[in-house]
Amino acid sequence: MNNTSQKAPETSLFAARTSIEQVEEGHDLAPKFDADGMIACVTTDAVSGEVLMLGYMNREALEKTIQTGEAHYWSRSRQMLWHKGATSGLVQKVEEMRIDDDQDAVWLRVVLSAGHNSAPASCHVGYRSCFYRTVELQTGRIGYAEAEKTFDPQAVYGDAPNPTIL
Repeated sequence: MNNTSQKAPETSLFAARTSIEQVEEGHDLAPKFDADGMIACVTTDAVSGEVLMLGYMNREALEKTIQTGEAHYWSRSRQMLWHKGATSGLVQKVEEMRIDDDQDAVWLRVVLSAGHNSAPASCHVGYRSCFYRTVELQTGRIGYAEAEKTFDPQAVYGDAPNPTIL
């Protein structure tokens, strides 16, 4: 039998998804990755509750986050595993990890470390949170929730390529 959508082999960290009861009420971590092998991850500040970012994890990123206690993501723009803070020093130490009811989304509560010559932050643009802008309802106008950048991205990242894709 030729199965073109083969599943990745199960690891010791992840259980096979066997029943709704097991997924919704059981004690097995059985994440559901999407067709691209990703699971969404909302990351918030463990102290303030502020939403810092939305990222994606593949199987390896989720495993490494669990194993190391530091946030790892899959960089869709660079197509590579991304240890948050490996370049900038803005490491996210995981205080708590949660998985949603059907195990297709992750929530990390993290403590931010200060980067190289900067205050604790999460966004590559230089703001504390990746959600530094507001959208006015009805008009769609963009405003700023953060008055100024936390750090200078040029000083932190230098000539590293910008991950934003047009």
